[in-house]
Amino acid sequence: MNWDLVVIFTFVVVLTAVRSHYKRTTATGGLAPGDQNALDRAMEAARRLEQRVESLERVLDEDAPGWRARVRA
Repeated sequence: MNWDLVVIFTFVVVLTAVRSHYKRTTATGGLAPGDQNALDRAMEAARRLEQRVESLERVLDEDAPGWRARVRA
């Protein structure tokens, strides 16, 4: 068996499958509704975490000036 042909055939099949999956995903408007909801929840959680970090940094700036330099050292 010629392994070069097997590798080329497999490569073509994989590329075709990836391409058809991408076209199907973009043709339906992107993400499935369940995936979109999960993404929205994750984005909201990330936004809340960012706000918490910013609040913590403000408190540390007031209570422990120079903490950033100590953390980096």
